[in-house]
Amino acid sequence: MVINVKSETGGFEFIGSRGAGEIIRKKMKKELDKKGGSVTLDFVGVEQVTQSFIDEFFGIFIRAFGIEYIRGKVRLVNETEGIKDTINFVIKYSKEKIA
Repeated sequence: MVINVKSETGGFEFIGSRGAGEIIRKKMKKELDKKGGSVTLDFVGVEQVTQSFIDEFFGIFIRAFGIEYIRGKVRLVNETEGIKDTINFVIKYSKEKIA
């Protein structure tokens, strides 16, 4: 399943709310809970995101289910360097919280 992050969250180039992250989380969870389910998050047209937005799905999944829940099942495309940095920060922080 491909999730177009920009269109799913209102068409903005900057995404900063937990509410927008919740939309993505619910779509992801439905797919990831299927046997063999996988998700591609397409960030085309998104310039930057906040930690809160990313934490609402990556952080929550990692703290609730562990990193294996998303490892190998979630692919990112069209993300900027800033988005990559934010995602990596949230993943690192969340892994430390469960260690």
